[in-house]
Amino acid sequence: MNERRQKLVEKYYQNKIQGVSLVLDNVWDPHNVAAVSRSADGFGIETIYLYYTYNKCPNMRQVGSSSSSSANRWIRFERARDLSFFHEKKAEGYQIWGADFQPEATNLTRCTIPDKCLIVMGSESKGISPELREIIDQYIFIPMVGMVESFNISVATSVILYEVYRQRGQSLNLQVDMSLRGKRQ
Repeated sequence: MNERRQKLVEKYYQNKIQGVSLVLDNVWDPHNVAAVSRSADGFGIETIYLYYTYNKCPNMRQVGSSSSSSANRWIRFERARDLSFFHEKKAEGYQIWGADFQPEATNLTRCTIPDKCLIVMGSESKGISPELREIIDQYIFIPMVGMVESFNISVATSVILYEVYRQRGQSLNLQVDMSLRGKRQ
């Protein structure tokens, strides 16, 4: 690896929002998972946990490179194999938030992102799994004004992660050193 690339990689790993990760719950389309990873990378999220109980868990090192623009190589993907993972995270002080339009859900723009938070994004057709619904600490929703009921999962995740970034990303180095990146035409 050349020196320019080494500096870029070092800056990348120093520029992460600590304590916030995503959980993708049975997301069916691996290209949606890859698109989510692109947004996670762009907003400083380091880890995506994959919780799969009824859909096949994608191998993110093999799929979705075009959807993610290769972000799937930079995001850490880990399996959350069962509910014990979530109970362990709660014991570590994490809150578990679910993105779902429930009667008790809070408008995303009126929430304060906690220091330790897992944000659960449900599958495209079924939403958040019933067993996860029982352990969600808070539901959030994205305010919408159109006739369509919801955004695509990758778009919804991007909106939520922007809010995380807006609230928690103040310490990130927002200055892009273009000398470290290739020149774009």
